[in-house]
Amino acid sequence: MTNNINQIQKQTYRYYYEDGLVELAVGGLFVIIGLNTLFISIAPAGTPLATAAWILLPIFTIGGILGVQYFVKTFKESLVYPRTGFITYDKNPSPTRWLVIGTALLLTIVIFIAPYSFLNRESVAGGTILFIILVSIGAQVNLRRLIVIGVVALVLGISLAFLPGSEHAGLSLTYFGAGLVLLSTGAVALRKYLAENPLPDANTPVTNG
Repeated sequence: MTNNINQIQKQTYRYYYEDGLVELAVGGLFVIIGLNTLFISIAPAGTPLATAAWILLPIFTIGGILGVQYFVKTFKESLVYPRTGFITYDKNPSPTRWLVIGTALLLTIVIFIAPYSFLNRESVAGGTILFIILVSIGAQVNLRRLIVIGVVALVLGISLAFLPGSEHAGLSLTYFGAGLVLLSTGAVALRKYLAENPLPDANTPVTNG
């Protein structure tokens, strides 16, 4: 009985992620953060590009979290809810999701600021952070593709540890690569969702949970 309840709870929360919109939004944010940190790693210190990249890093990090939430909310209201309805949760699904995503991006800044001895290899640290985030969410809602993406991020981070040159470049490419994977899986999931759930007839009522 308890197992059945747990499965129902997971299925209910998985509904929030099945359309791929969260992956698209978070993947886009990771790509932006990855490109920005790459500019930091390759731009000569003191140049306008380097200064701009440093200024934009916290803006993208903090503003990006708000942007992700706005993106998901807006497109769910226009694409998802008219097709399969919405669920009113007693509490927001996976309430720590924005916290763990924000923590990952905050740790990106910490890695850049902290002394080199703080971490052995930055890309490994970044890949591990993404692995923990994606696997924890995927396991919580029983969505296997998030677990697979988490493993890919970890493998990518470890692989880029052997990249010659700037440590920051390896970390940047880890986030950029993971972002591209998230964008790809999100696009596939959204396309599948839209194909399987056409808009109902105007006279068909939408069920709310």
